[in-house]
This record gives sequence, C-alpha cells and structure tokens, in this order.
Amino acid sequence: MLLQWFWIPLGALTVLTLYQQLRIYHIHREAKNREELFQIVTENAADMIALVDVKGRRLYNSPAYKKILGYSAAELGETSSFEQIHPDDRFRVLDAAREARETGSGKRLEYRIRHRDGSWKVFESVASTIRDDKGEVAKLVIVNRDITERKRAEQQLEHHLFHDPLTGLPNRRLFLDRLQRSFTRSRGEGGRPYTLLLVNVDHFKVFNESMGTVAGDNVLIEIARRLSAQLRQDDTNARRDSNAASTEANLFRLGGDEFTILLDAVGDPSDAMRVARRIQEAVAEPFLVESREVRVSVSTGIALSVATHERPEDVLKDADVAMRRAEALGGSRCEVFDEAMHTRAVGRMRLEADLRTALAEKQFRVYKLR
Repeated sequence: MLLQWFWIPLGALTVLTLYQQLRIYHIHREAKNREELFQIVTENAADMIALVDVKGRRLYNSPAYKKILGYSAAELGETSSFEQIHPDDRFRVLDAAREARETGSGKRLEYRIRHRDGSWKVFESVASTIRDDKGEVAKLVIVNRDITERKRAEQQLEHHLFHDPLTGLPNRRLFLDRLQRSFTRSRGEGGRPYTLLLVNVDHFKVFNESMGTVAGDNVLIEIARRLSAQLRQDDTNARRDSNAASTEANLFRLGGDEFTILLDAVGDPSDAMRVARRIQEAVAEPFLVESREVRVSVSTGIALSVATHERPEDVLKDADVAMRRAEALGGSRCEVFDEAMHTRAVGRMRLEADLRTALAEKQFRVYKLR
C-alpha cells in the first residue's frame, strides 16, 4: 500500500516532466521556425533590414545592404550604424531612435546615407522595437527603403515647375514668389528696400521673324548667360569691397524677351542705374548666331519700392512703365519710373563720372586757406 502511494506521485512527476520537455521542444521549434522565417524574409526582401541594439551597434544587416550600398557584412560590422549617415541628418536619426526607444514605436524618416563609392543615397526608414523580459526596449528593427530615384524625380519636377526650360533661369512663378517676400520684408520693421529692373530686348520680334525662332532662342540663351555672368561679377566685386552694402541680385525670365532682376537692399536709384548700365554694356557685345554676327540691345525700366505700393505687382507695373518709356526714347537705355528720381540718379552719375575724369586728368587745384 505504501509502494502504491509512492508510485502514483512518481508517475505524475514523470508525466509532468515529459510534458515540460514537450513544451520546451515546441517552443524551440517555434523559435526556430520564426528565425527561419525572419531569415527568409530579410534575405529576399528588396528593402534593407537591420537589427541594432540601443547603442546603435549593428547586430544584423540583410543582404540588400550589399546590393544597395556596396558594403560587405564585414565592412558594416566594423562601423557604427550612424557612421555612414550624412552629418546633417545624424541628429534627426538619433532623435528618431531615442523616440522609438521611449515610446515603443518609430516614425517614418527620410535621411541620406553614404554609398561605398562616396555618393549619397536617400532612404525612407521606419523603426520598430523589440523588448526584453523586463519589458524594456532592447533592440530596434529598422527597415530602410531606397527612394533616391523618387527624390531625384521630385526635384526635377520642382525644378521644371519653377524654372524656364529654355534658359534655365527662374521663371515668372518663382519671380512672383520672391517679389512677394521682398514686398513683405519691406513692410516689416526696419523696412528693407528693394529695386526691380525689367529688361526687354529691343526689336526682338523683328529679329525673330527675320532669322527664325531657333536663332531667336539662341539669342535669348546668350542674353540670359551674359546677364547671369554680369550679376555674378557684380556680386564678386561687392564681396571684395568690405565697404560695399550687402545686396542680393536675382535674375528671372518672365517669358518671351523679358527678364527681371530683383535687387534686395537697394534703395538708391543711382545704384540700380549702375547695374542697368553694366548690363547694357555686357549685352551690346556682338556674338555669333548661326555663323552670323548679331548685335543686341536692351531697354531697362527701374522701379524702387515705395510706401504707396499696395501690392507686390505694383512695383512690376512701375518698372513696365519705365521700360516702355525707355523703348519710346529709342531703346538701348534705362529709365527710372519716377521722373524726379531719374533726374537725380542721372545727375549723380554724371557728377561721379566728371569727378573721375577730373582726377585722372589732374584738373583739381589745391589752395591753402590763410
């Protein structure tokens, strides 16, 4: 009877042990299946899948890393997961990783990472967390998708939206946006002035009809190149002159044979006249179109920002009026919208020219006052 009493618990214990072993077997089997499934998914996925610890150390990188970035598993193992990230993007990635650890969920993020050949790829990344037995985040699973081509296509689309296809210059849409910014800034505290130059090619319609639209397009391309070069030269000279005021000149093509130049921080008409005169000189130099020498001139209207302007378009209208006046007076000249401003600007420039001539020809005499 005693033996029977002892055998029953022993049998129960044996069954329990067998059950536990069977459960352990099933757990290991499930874990192995999950591991095999993870390996199958990651090794065949087009996206790059990485497993990192909370300190950013690489624990696993899928084979897609080699295909997309060119790094071998050994090369990746020698570096931190943040080392190939663009310096300007690292803090955003670190913040996203910190947020994922704290909240348990990651957000979608775009950042640049260096290819093995030195170029930069753009990735779209999502992170998810793996917790340990204590419920704390121990690892991050990061899925990276290469969106470089998509971003490049988006940038090209944006460029075409805001740039002239013939000359590559910013177009009317971008011009109106920049004009609005200058207008808003001029109305703000401190009132930063700006000046608009409207440049029109003299007799372009006649030229276009006589030589053809292809030759006309080549003329516009050359004028755009000369205007850009002149403004860059002016900017370079201003930077060399430590006493020169900080100005910004932006060139746009409105359409047809019209160009605009937006001069920020320029409120003196004589300064704008100097820019216009240099542009006229640059454009006037002859050049070849279809083996024929061509000479082109431009008429320029100048309008300064004033308090009476109610809309950004008002300064454009003023510049157009001044440009039409320059054309009516024979072309190849520049006119300021306000007659009084124009007179003062011309007088000041004439005085400066006379002073330079007098200095060069030693026309000054020095008298000693008693």
